[in-house]
Amino acid sequence: MTVIVAEYLGVRTDTGSPITPVNVSSRAKIPCPFRNAHCDKAARGNKPVCSVWDADTRELWIVCSHRLCATSPKDQPLNEHQKTILHSVAQTIFTPDITRPDVLVKRETAIPVTEDSSYSADYVMWRRNPNTTTLTAPDRPVILEMQGGGETTATGELTRHIDQWEKLPSPTIEILTQPVKKTAPLVTNAWRRQQEQFLVKGNVAMMTGGKMVFCIGSMIERYLMPRLRETIQFRDLRQSNWTLALLTFIEDPSETQRPDCAPHSLALKIDVERSLFTNYSSFVQAITNQGSPCNSLFAEPYITLE
Repeated sequence: MTVIVAEYLGVRTDTGSPITPVNVSSRAKIPCPFRNAHCDKAARGNKPVCSVWDADTRELWIVCSHRLCATSPKDQPLNEHQKTILHSVAQTIFTPDITRPDVLVKRETAIPVTEDSSYSADYVMWRRNPNTTTLTAPDRPVILEMQGGGETTATGELTRHIDQWEKLPSPTIEILTQPVKKTAPLVTNAWRRQQEQFLVKGNVAMMTGGKMVFCIGSMIERYLMPRLRETIQFRDLRQSNWTLALLTFIEDPSETQRPDCAPHSLALKIDVERSLFTNYSSFVQAITNQGSPCNSLFAEPYITLE
């Protein structure tokens, strides 16, 4: 696979506008447009790439953990980008006409598991005036997790490409957006990391009377759903009492310029048609019921230890 740099320090690369390289060797704390904090990549001396495109399909793959809607209790307050993403989630899981003042969130909430270990929820979300009288879909608080993408293969190739662009006398956008071969999204790794999150955090949410919501990128959804649907037929419970939701975020080509604190970045939106509302137990069953019997697995020949 081949990728193209889609966003560099929060600036999209497909508008033709020039982008100024960042001197990451100084490890300066450069503001991140997606949260009220600095760019961790630049502070570590890494290239501040937020996302890449598949060169063939132009499908977006987020390569920075802060790009979708990262959070930290130290990042006060929520910036406009985070509010926009969280409001879109609330409109999807609660009601389309919910207003921002009615959306309640807690960030990095501790989820104790054993005496010496604990997890944390990216967000806990509820609404100010929960509707608990509707029998079909009563409101419950949700654990909200963000996983828009992950790492790539051959990251060194991407780093070298950007390093060469940064050192040019005239680093043009045309050179930055040249395809980078051998680099590809590691979708399998992103999903493997999420499985434990599904099982542990989802189970805690169910036992505590809540729901589980995962916000994922389109490549993760495209990798995951065909495999799960081979093992179980999910019931669509979006108008009923669902307990688990997968919300798929995709690039929004209709919005060319954003009005918030990241005006030069790519716009994202939830693709409702590619999102899933079901019950938690069915999803866990689909995860654990992978594969099929293999008659040759334990058949001869064997070798001895001699």
